[in-house]
Amino acid sequence: MESGNIKKIAIIGAESTGKTALCEQLALHFNTVWVPEFAREYFNNSDIYNYTLEDLEHIAIKQVELEEKLSKRANTLLFCDTALITLKIWAELEFGTCPESIKRFMKSNPYDYYLITNNDVAWEPDPQRLNKFPREQIFEMNREAALLEKVPFGIVLGAGDLRILNAKEHLRTFQNKQSL
Repeated sequence: MESGNIKKIAIIGAESTGKTALCEQLALHFNTVWVPEFAREYFNNSDIYNYTLEDLEHIAIKQVELEEKLSKRANTLLFCDTALITLKIWAELEFGTCPESIKRFMKSNPYDYYLITNNDVAWEPDPQRLNKFPREQIFEMNREAALLEKVPFGIVLGAGDLRILNAKEHLRTFQNKQSL
């Protein structure tokens, strides 16, 4: 399928809210591919405790490249296990500013829909999860950013099977609005 017809769905939210699992399940359900979060790969080979704005800019470039590459294999929907909005929030929280390059990438690589994961699932430890900021704060920043970008979004609630059913319902509503 031509990648210009692909709808990019970004799954965003605080750490440990099931974004990766949701991407995997939704891609399987919709018979498509999903884009992993490049930051995970990057920090497997870098120091998660001592990074710079330049590191975040590099992550943004690689995330966009991954999305472009995988969109060629997508079937109608492309699920992204993060969004550039996440890097913007991360930069603002950690450094008090966001590089202009990330803001430019956001404008030139928009998403069609956001699924924002609620914090109603248990925290699971992971070496890359620093948990420096309250999940409620991150959730609100994601919701506010989606509103500012004027990108439609749904808030994914529940745990386990209920969470995936809730996400699917949001996507059905989104797709129905797209076909009007």
